[in-house]
Amino acid sequence: MGAGLPAHVHGQAVRKALQEARPAGLTLVQLCRATKRTPSQVWAGLRFLRKVAVKEGFPPVTYSRRDGFQMSDQSEVWISYERAIFQAELHRVTNFITGIIAPHAKKAPDDEWIRLVLDQLGGVKATPWKSSPAWKADDLHERDPNASRARAVLPQ
Repeated sequence: MGAGLPAHVHGQAVRKALQEARPAGLTLVQLCRATKRTPSQVWAGLRFLRKVAVKEGFPPVTYSRRDGFQMSDQSEVWISYERAIFQAELHRVTNFITGIIAPHAKKAPDDEWIRLVLDQLGGVKATPWKSSPAWKADDLHERDPNASRARAVLPQ
């Protein structure tokens, strides 16, 4: 059902199925069954929902292996998902920098492209990662009375 339909139609069906399943989530197979759509149509609906969630006032669409896809009103669910995605992307970017960018910079430091990349990376401000959900930014800095500014303290 629904071949050739626009993404918003699939999104409406997915949203309805996720709202009916609340507070539980649904796996991809369950979403396909509940919406009578193919996996690619469900994915199109999920992508659509993620794009319009803020504009439409929907909670974000999250995913976990344990609970499946959810549209939860609980901020703990959002934060858990955001942290998982952020950690995965940070790991991927770190591997790219250390495995590709750094060797390129060492072999060809005058390459115009690598200079641009390094300039862009130099503008990125690193912040220590604290895994506790209830952390304060002030906890990450300690004042050195001999220094003119605060220094970052990495969590132990």
